[in-house]
Amino acid sequence: MLITAHALTGAFIGKEVGYPPLAFLLGLLSHFALDVIPHCDGPDDKPGKSNGMPKSTGQYFFVLADVIVLAILFGFLNKQHEVTYGFVWGAVGGIFPDCIDNVPFWSHQLRKLPRIKQFHQFHSMIQRIKTPLWFGFLIQYSIVAIFFYLLLRSSH
Repeated sequence: MLITAHALTGAFIGKEVGYPPLAFLLGLLSHFALDVIPHCDGPDDKPGKSNGMPKSTGQYFFVLADVIVLAILFGFLNKQHEVTYGFVWGAVGGIFPDCIDNVPFWSHQLRKLPRIKQFHQFHSMIQRIKTPLWFGFLIQYSIVAIFFYLLLRSSH
């Protein structure tokens, strides 16, 4: 699932909850709930891929574009209302599993640790149903639109 979808979902939950530790925990749990939804995470995302590391320039571009979209949306939200600690910690909880498991700079090394290896297996298992690229994007950007709308609505 896109980092933008995870972050906006976690941010909305965190904003509603307010209490940062609970916001982080619920954001973290929302990550797994979203990852169960069949989706596609870019051009390299195929069933049975071995280690989850990007294999193409297209995948790196896709991830960079996603991070830029997230930064723009968060910047816009920050101008619309005060960003609370719950909002921030919910967003951090929402992206935390991917920060551990999917960042190529350290994920391969972390997966050598037994607990992280188990976590990676679980994280991969819940994402085993892949969709065509266009449909995966449609699902994910629908989630982004819903939670962006809810965050905008909750700011007034």
